[in-house]
Amino acid sequence: MNISIIDDQKILSELLKLSLLEFDFIKSVNLYSEPEKLFAHLDVFPPDILITDMLMPDITGIDIIKACRKMKSKSNLKIIVLSTVKDVNLIKNSFDEGANAYLCKDASVAELIDAINTISKNENAIYVGESLKNILFEFQLLEKGKVHLSPREKELLSHVCQGETVKEIADKLDLSINTIQSYMKQLMRKMQVNRTPDLILKAIKQGLFFPNQIH
Repeated sequence: MNISIIDDQKILSELLKLSLLEFDFIKSVNLYSEPEKLFAHLDVFPPDILITDMLMPDITGIDIIKACRKMKSKSNLKIIVLSTVKDVNLIKNSFDEGANAYLCKDASVAELIDAINTISKNENAIYVGESLKNILFEFQLLEKGKVHLSPREKELLSHVCQGETVKEIADKLDLSINTIQSYMKQLMRKMQVNRTPDLILKAIKQGLFFPNQIH
């Protein structure tokens, strides 16, 4: 198996290379710190596995994945993100763009080898690092209970959360008071609350409004 690593932290890359070469099934490990060289060598020295960092000076891991997927399918190249970044949206984006695995840099070499073996055996397999599973699970629970609002409902909610009265909102949105009251009833029903304070609290909890948005 041939592996390529792209990371601007050269010392870490060198140490990872030495660790990986201790395994008999890994024949070569090529290191890159510049994306242009990696892309130029994808066909010259085709890797079976690409390990990419997420945050680099001139490019992100997402950009690396996108560019590689234009040249190599999942059956021809497995991509592992190895990063300190634990942002849920970035993890999701990585998989959406074609990554096969995402691990944190605090993962052990044994876990990285496990990820390599898992994604190598099955074209559609994905691997999520152990330290990320709780984060993703909590996010999934939040998403299941999250209320999805229309643009108009979000606009109305923002005004309500800033303490504006029905009349003030009606004037700002150039709508009748009756229309705003109708929207409010619909919004309360959708958010499953009966009082304005509960509406504001639920909006904050679900990330639909942040107190520092008030000017």
